[in-house]
This record gives sequence, C-alpha cells and structure tokens, in this order.
Amino acid sequence: ESIAFLGGYLEHRRKSPIGIQVLWRGWSNLRDLCQGWLLAQIYT
Repeated sequence: ESIAFLGGYLEHRRKSPIGIQVLWRGWSNLRDLCQGWLLAQIYT
C-alpha cells in the first residue's frame, strides 16, 4: 500500500482494488525519490 500511496491511491471507506497504473506511478515516484537522495548524498 505504500507504493500505491506514492502513486496517488487514497484509501477510502470502501476498499477499492489498487490498479496497475497507480502502482507504476508509485514505483516511478519511489525511483525518483531514491535517485534524488543518492544525488544529494554525492553532492553534499
């Protein structure tokens, strides 16, 4: 669910299934965050 949250999934009262597009967006955002963190470690 953490990856889905990064992809824009909001847990509502009714548990709707997590879609593949939300998961892809979540993985993409996580990758971007990790790359940014690594670059910050190198240049600081």
